Order: sequence, then structure tokens, then C-alpha cells
Amino acid sequence: MNKGYPEQWLGGMTKGEGVAAEIRLQIVNGEIESDTLLTENQIAKQFDVSRSPVRDAFKLLQTDQLIHLERMGAKVLPFGEQEKKELYDLRLMLESFAFSKMRHIDRTPVVKEMRKHLEMMKVSVQFEDAEAFTQHDLQFHEATIKASNHQYLQTFWNHLKPVIESLVLLSMRERMINNKEDFDRIHSNHEVFIEAIEHHDSDKLREAFHLNFDDVGKDIESFWLR
Repeated sequence: MNKGYPEQWLGGMTKGEGVAAEIRLQIVNGEIESDTLLTENQIAKQFDVSRSPVRDAFKLLQTDQLIHLERMGAKVLPFGEQEKKELYDLRLMLESFAFSKMRHIDRTPVVKEMRKHLEMMKVSVQFEDAEAFTQHDLQFHEATIKASNHQYLQTFWNHLKPVIESLVLLSMRERMINNKEDFDRIHSNHEVFIEAIEHHDSDKLREAFHLNFDDVGKDIESFWLR
């Protein structure tokens, strides 16, 4: 059974952000296919909102490069395996760059933050809560971005985060139903991440990247930063 965007995540969002979040998830999941034409009237009726939040949602989705605004509405752009790979390529570049900026800082707080989120990820699996797992997984990785104390790096991460969130959520929902035992592997891989950050071990981080992202990013070595 398909689930929509988690209702508990909508708190604090504007109506436009909420509409964008639901449409984004449907595009990433393939429920809304490429070349589909979305109109303001259609979406306003579907979500029981005025056209103003829909226009706001369309602007956000265009920023995500999921739609192209046209005179008659918004055309859904392709979002397939190539687009997913490119997104993960960028994610890996950001995380490896964040790691390079952490050599001369006290990494104790970020390691503690990562361990906290990893423990919460394990609890989420016990309760079969893919939504909570997704939030803590993203916060786990985001901890290194924040610790880099690099303004523009944070800006680029925030730009990519909504689509990454949708991808991770869909993946974890599927795993929770069909491959729950795989979470033991995921937890072990995240332990490698923590060890790499704690000791600022570039070889260990490379190992962590391969363990976590080989299935989505085949060119990890090509953008590794030492």
C-alpha cells in the first residue's frame, strides 16, 4: 500500500511546502510520470487549497528540477535511475568535502551526535517506523555537514535535502516491509562512518562510502577528496 508524505512532518510547513512535499514524493516514487502536465486548478482541487499555495509548490518543485513551468501548467521532468545517481553523486561530494573541513576541529560533539542518531535509527527499526528512521538517518549525515561550519556547503545540502529525503523515505519503507534484516547491515555501515569521522581516517571514510552508496553511485573514487 502506497503511503503519502508523513503527516507528522507537515508541522511548521506552509500550505505550499506541504503540497510540494506530497507531489515531490509522488514524482520520486514514479506515481506521477514524466511528461505529465500538472495544472494549478487540478492541484488546488486535489489538495483543497487556493491557487496561491499551488504556485508556491510549483516554484519549489522547479527548484528541485522535478518540473518545468509552462504557460498551461507544470510539466513533470524525468526522474529515473540516472537522475537518482546524479543526486547521490552530489551528496557524496558534499559529504566528502565536509569531512575534509573537519581535520582541525574537535570532532567529539559531532561523533556524539552521530551515535545518538544511530541509536535512534535502531529503535526505529524495532518499532518498524520507517519515517523516524529516515529522519534520524538524514540527521546522522547532516551532522557532518553542520560540523564543517561552511555556509555554502550547508546551503547546497539544504537544496538537495528535500529530494534526498523522499528517496530515503521510500527506500526505508520498502526495506521495512520486504527486507527488515538488511537494517543490521545498514547499522554496521553507519558505525564505519562514525569511526572514520572520530579518527579522521580518509581510508575508513572511503570504505564507509562504498558500503553505503555502491548501489547508487558507481563512481565514488572519481570525486574523492583527500
